[in-house]
Amino acid sequence: MIQFLDNYQPWLKDHTFTVPKNTILEMPIHIKLSENIQYHFHVESNCNLTLIVEFEPLSNHQNQVDLSLDIQPNSHIKYVLISEEKITKIAINQTVNVSEDANVHVISGFLSQTLDVDLKVNLKGQNARAMVNAIAVSNDQQQQTIDVHLTHYAPYSYGDMYNVGISNGYGRVTLNGVEKIEKGMKQANAFQTLKGIILSDFSMVDVNPILLIDEYDVKAGHGATVGKIEDQQLYYLQSRGLTKVEAEKLIIKGYIKPILDEINDQVLVERLEQTIYERI
Repeated sequence: MIQFLDNYQPWLKDHTFTVPKNTILEMPIHIKLSENIQYHFHVESNCNLTLIVEFEPLSNHQNQVDLSLDIQPNSHIKYVLISEEKITKIAINQTVNVSEDANVHVISGFLSQTLDVDLKVNLKGQNARAMVNAIAVSNDQQQQTIDVHLTHYAPYSYGDMYNVGISNGYGRVTLNGVEKIEKGMKQANAFQTLKGIILSDFSMVDVNPILLIDEYDVKAGHGATVGKIEDQQLYYLQSRGLTKVEAEKLIIKGYIKPILDEINDQVLVERLEQTIYERI
């Protein structure tokens, strides 16, 4: 089932949701999905809006969702994907296609207990741009795997990903980031940063940044860090009166706040923050 929190039902036909051209919205379109089915979002040209998609749990606890988002020329979309703790197990397959002079900012909060995400972003038109930000937080033997593939199929395209994995208890998070520039895609820009934060002796975070470049005239860079919070940072904050847990929360807030600040739904942000801080 697809549920709209606002009056956008007329834009839905079968399993395709179409945003008419020249649509400019200040308030986000908020959608809740609760079926194992395919949905297609199509944004026509010259639009500017935020689309928030939340996944709801099914009674059989085996969620699988296949989504696609096509963004037509000169549209600017903020695309928020949320999978919260109440979902026991979910697999999310998401494809985003970005046309010329269009841009997308994909923001994801992945907090489900067992999670597999395959996110593909295809820059198909000249001057297409994509930013991908994801947060995954694991605890108590929870396992989360996020695969992001960002591919440049056009010259003068720009792609950047900044993803954070946080693991506590016996939790495990895997962040795979693959960005590819195809041959002939001159003046493309590809950047990625993956960060893993480990909060216990038994938790694990794996980060794997990969750049595949078949063109010379490009700019690209990637980086990855994994580890526990430095003792020196904790000691400094504790010397200022914070407990260890409070100090850890403050440091982690510095990593995730830039991502959460991009979600223009304060109630949703507060809900995500509460779950994240409970897990750490």
